[in-house]
Amino acid sequence: MWDEADLRRLAEIGIDVYVPRGGGSPKSLSGFAVPGPTAASSGATAVLLADTSTPRATSLLAAVTRALAFARVDCVQASEADESVLFGAMALVAFGESRARAAGGLISAQRQREIAWVVTSEPAALAADPRAKRALWSELKRIARQPGDGNRRTNGS
Repeated sequence: MWDEADLRRLAEIGIDVYVPRGGGSPKSLSGFAVPGPTAASSGATAVLLADTSTPRATSLLAAVTRALAFARVDCVQASEADESVLFGAMALVAFGESRARAAGGLISAQRQREIAWVVTSEPAALAADPRAKRALWSELKRIARQPGDGNRRTNGS
């Protein structure tokens, strides 16, 4: 069940949660009905390509994964680009230009146009740059708003 803290976190990253009232007994918060655990929305899979060898990088990737989880976006983490991971992706967040180039080399130009791309700094550098983090959160909102074709949930690996 979503609580007030979850909704505040979503609001902090700019994601508005609107769920029609009715049926069951959802909690309310400032005019919102909070969805229960069975509330499923359709969405896309996001692939996070990043090096998580440092604690700061691991912490940042965990925050990104949580943000996408609150937006009900299925999320998969990978340290290297792999065709099988990229195959079903509707969004790609590449931490570092080298990872973006590697991913781009594995998929066709047509498929590249179909995927929402976000390329940002390496996690260690990004964690120390508030403006870059703000820009990343803005792009994550764009990913969360894109239409998809399956149930959204988060699978960190």
